[in-house]
Amino acid sequence: MEIIRHIKVDLYGDTQHFAVAAKQMDMGTRYVGVTLMEDGVVYEIPDNVEVIINMTKPDRTHVHNDGKRLGNEALIPLTRGMLMAHGTAVCEVQLYQNGALLTSANFEMEIFPSQRDDAEIMHSGEYTRLENTIHAAREALQIAQDTQNDIEAAEAIREAQERLRETAERAREIRENRREDNTAKAIAKCVEAMEAAIEQTEKCLTATEEANRIIISQSGLDAILLAVRDYYERIRELEKDINVNVDGGTPSSTDLLLVKGGTPFTTDYDKYIAGTSHTI
Repeated sequence: MEIIRHIKVDLYGDTQHFAVAAKQMDMGTRYVGVTLMEDGVVYEIPDNVEVIINMTKPDRTHVHNDGKRLGNEALIPLTRGMLMAHGTAVCEVQLYQNGALLTSANFEMEIFPSQRDDAEIMHSGEYTRLENTIHAAREALQIAQDTQNDIEAAEAIREAQERLRETAERAREIRENRREDNTAKAIAKCVEAMEAAIEQTEKCLTATEEANRIIISQSGLDAILLAVRDYYERIRELEKDINVNVDGGTPSSTDLLLVKGGTPFTTDYDKYIAGTSHTI
């Protein structure tokens, strides 16, 4: 049910009268396709340009709405607000891009009355461009908030992952420290055992030395004992050789007895009481 009325509007010059007609209270069905002219030559509408329609309605209220570029035309939707009041409306098309603004000459739109009661019709201005801008801003704000929420959620996830990583690292360090502690304890126990073994070995060596000394002392004693026994046997043999019976003379007389010494070239003298027998 779309109806597009195509018109040509110059970028210069006076108002173009009765350029387009419409019916009061229509909505969502009527469009105006405007081809802009520059001194009789079609003007090429740039890409990515904003199309704006400004309108002074018959009731002297104003419209500031968005249009759009369709091919090389500025397509203007005729909203219910634009067609609320019947009579002659004055319009213009604007092109806006990067701070540059281009406005067409004025053209008139004749709005024929509806058969509905005028008392039921409320007249007001319409600023759909502003409303669209506000709506777009709200959408952008919502998108920004959603993005921020996503960023915050991503940051929270990242922080949680970082805390998880730190916790895992700490657990690894604890396990490593425990392993090192256990190793150190095992080494300490080995050292203690080695020290105890060394101490026991030293004690064994000491006991061995004492035993050796005892054995050596016993051997010495045995040797001495053997020597004593040898000397004793020799003395016994000598006693057999030097036994002399002396028969004294008369009592109270003294005789000198010459006895050959036990070693060569020696002589001993002894004194004996006369009248008694002596064994040497």
